Amino acid sequence: MTSTKSLFYGLLIGSVIGGVSVLLSAPYSGKEFRGTLKNNQKHITKNLCQVVSEGKSLTEQVSRSTKQAANMITEVSVDIKNSINHWKKEIEGNQKNIQKELSEIENAFEKLEKAVKTT
Repeated sequence: MTSTKSLFYGLLIGSVIGGVSVLLSAPYSGKEFRGTLKNNQKHITKNLCQVVSEGKSLTEQVSRSTKQAANMITEVSVDIKNSINHWKKEIEGNQKNIQKELSEIENAFEKLEKAVKTT
C-alpha cells in the first residue's frame, strides 16, 4: 500500500509541476490562445470552402470539356466518312477507265505473246 500511495503522490505532484511549467512557459495567455485558435479556424474554414468551391468548378469544367470533345469527335468522324464517300464517288469514273485501259493492255500483251510464239 505504501508504494502505491507514494506512486500516486509522485504522479500527482509531477502532474501539478508539469501543468504549472506549461502554463508559465506558454507563449500566449489562455484568452490570446483561444483567440488565435478561433482566427486560425476561420482561415482554415475559409480556405477549405474555397478549395471545395474550386473543386466543384473544376469538376464541372472537366465534364463540359469532355462532352464538347465527344461531340467534336463525333462531328469529325461524320465529316471524314462523308469526305471518303465523296472521294470514292469522284474516282469511280477514273477507276473504271483505268480498269478498262489495264484490260486493253493485257489483251495487247496476250496478242503480242501469241505473235512472238508463232514466229
